[in-house]
Amino acid sequence: MVKIYLNIDGRLTAISNMICGDVIADIGSDHAYLPIWLYLNKKIKKAYALDISEKCVERIKKNLKKYNIPENIIIPVLSDGLSCFKTEYDFNELTDIIIAGMGGKNIAEIIEQTPLAKNLNFILQPTRKDEFLRDFLYKNKFDFMEIIVEEGKWIYNIINARYTGKLYEPTFMEIFAGKNITHSGYINNIIKRLNNLIKDLDKSSGDKYNIKTEFGYYGDIENLISELKKL
Repeated sequence: MVKIYLNIDGRLTAISNMICGDVIADIGSDHAYLPIWLYLNKKIKKAYALDISEKCVERIKKNLKKYNIPENIIIPVLSDGLSCFKTEYDFNELTDIIIAGMGGKNIAEIIEQTPLAKNLNFILQPTRKDEFLRDFLYKNKFDFMEIIVEEGKWIYNIINARYTGKLYEPTFMEIFAGKNITHSGYINNIIKRLNNLIKDLDKSSGDKYNIKTEFGYYGDIENLISELKKL
């Protein structure tokens, strides 16, 4: 029999290195490449591959057949976040939850609705609103580390979070740009985002200096850009 191999990219490799247990839930699993790779490499015993799209769930099932993995080992689940999982499966067996490729607000909402979140290891990869997710994690007494993975033109922020019960009061810069993140590409992307906001304010019909944004007033944004350039 010819063995079929599966390779994963640097982003998924970084995520896989953060897994600490052997039963995972991969939310927004898409093709289920990560749980398939983890199982084929004997890094997990069981996985739930969840996706909101029926087409993705069918694709997951096809990939499981391709790699000869039974659906009671990697279980395809049609679900919006963890909504269906909560009614049909047991959270007690989970060790890790992976939520990658979603906005920071969506990820925070899923964690907030997760039973037994205090006992789980979370691996998170937001596509936007990283600062919203950091703020949520800090306020809900999670400790976390972040690594930046660069692949071609893409830059990914991957967060490994666990509940500690200890409240940490971060600086605004730690919320907005992360703690100890010095990756120039990641910082430059934040600066570009703020510069675009400045341009929008410059085009506004009102007094741009008195318009409050999610990052403060015009002068606050200019100061933030200045601080980011020092990193």
